[in-house]
Amino acid sequence: MNIFRKVFLSFLGLTAVTLLITLGLARWSFDQGFLNFIAGLEQQRLTLLGNNLSAAYSHNNNWQLVISTGLERFIDTSTQPMPHSARPGGGFGQPSPLRPRNPNAGAPFHPPQARKENRPPTGLFNTQGQWLTGDKPKPHTQEVLSHEIYLNGEKIGELRSWLNDIPQRSLASSFSIQQRYASIAIGLLCLLLAGVASWLLARRLTSPVNSVLHGVERLSRGNYDLKLDTSRSDELGKLMQNLNGLSHILNETRSAKNRWFADISHELRTPLTILIGELDALEAGIRPFGPKQVESLKHEALLLHRLVDDLYQLSLSDVGGLKYHFSQLDISSALENVCSSLQSKAQGKDIIITPNIQANVVGLVDPQRIEQLFINLINNAIIHTNAKGSVQIALSQKGNAVVFEINDTLPSVPFEDCEKLFDPLYRQNASRNRATPGAGLGLTICKNIVNAHRGSIHATQSALGGLCVTVKIPLTKEPA
Repeated sequence: MNIFRKVFLSFLGLTAVTLLITLGLARWSFDQGFLNFIAGLEQQRLTLLGNNLSAAYSHNNNWQLVISTGLERFIDTSTQPMPHSARPGGGFGQPSPLRPRNPNAGAPFHPPQARKENRPPTGLFNTQGQWLTGDKPKPHTQEVLSHEIYLNGEKIGELRSWLNDIPQRSLASSFSIQQRYASIAIGLLCLLLAGVASWLLARRLTSPVNSVLHGVERLSRGNYDLKLDTSRSDELGKLMQNLNGLSHILNETRSAKNRWFADISHELRTPLTILIGELDALEAGIRPFGPKQVESLKHEALLLHRLVDDLYQLSLSDVGGLKYHFSQLDISSALENVCSSLQSKAQGKDIIITPNIQANVVGLVDPQRIEQLFINLINNAIIHTNAKGSVQIALSQKGNAVVFEINDTLPSVPFEDCEKLFDPLYRQNASRNRATPGAGLGLTICKNIVNAHRGSIHATQSALGGLCVTVKIPLTKEPA
């Protein structure tokens, strides 16, 4: 079952349960209120009936007249006051007042059938609770409404009505059934509206989820050109933004991988082509074999060895395979030794190295990797600095961190390309192209070494006209 159906059925089910409970409580409240209403009307009727029966009882001080005449006659007249002649002292012995109001005098009285059908069953009981006349009580009847009849302050009988035995054809019962059907119709209509609303709401809520799902499917198929709508301000909008960012990163990574393979192929092919050409020339006898040719072949072989070694070091650092052994090191002395070892190379290009090293800078680092970091950065500056230039090296401790900075003279790098120098095999322009030795992996290895020490490395344009590389490594923080 997909998420749309789950959301739709969840909303619809919750609405249906809520609607069922609401209608049930409303029906229960209606039944209670309607029963109280019927009880109030019945109490008024019993009061009037009791007054008429009290007047009839007062004539002979017994219920014989009521029993012989039947309670139905008094029930029929309970909605009207008793005639004056039927009241105590009104000449009740005359036959006319108690005769049925019927044109045929003396004919048996039959109350209107509608009257009987529209009232609860009613019976008359004496003071001992014995049934006298009217409707007989039924077993298991619970809703009983009683009215005591008094004459001159003395109880003479009791009227009882059974509300839960109202005839089905009565107005009260018909109204109750009509309200029940109305409640069912309203419930079904509300359920239909809830279904439509749930469908629209589920569609609106799952629409961005479907967009995210389709976007993930496109990414899984290798289609990284993904642009989802990020106008939403909720969690789904943030998820879409993250997917767009992931798509951009994957696209750049794929492009970088393709460039990487092309650059690696070129870097490997160049010295191999020279080697093969030299060997072919020697084999064909075009060039005589001698120390000069051996030196040329050795030079190209060393380039290949350096490239392969750099690739190996880079792959190890990327997968965390480089081993780090941290110990307390006098970083100042280590940098001075590196500068001394590279002085001859700088002098070969007529480049002046100017060190400005603060003494006694000691920190917890990996000595071998820190030395490799210094060698790569200084060697990179010497290689990419024009002849008769200068390289300035500075080392100082600032707070709990050691700061190493190296500046060189022309050529420089555009500001927007400075940070790209740490990408593998990156070459910015002709000033730092493949005419210079190396494969463009040194700065990438440097970045991995600095990251392993939980430091930072940045490149920017130098005030000397070339490039400025700044390294900051914490001294008191435990390395990674």
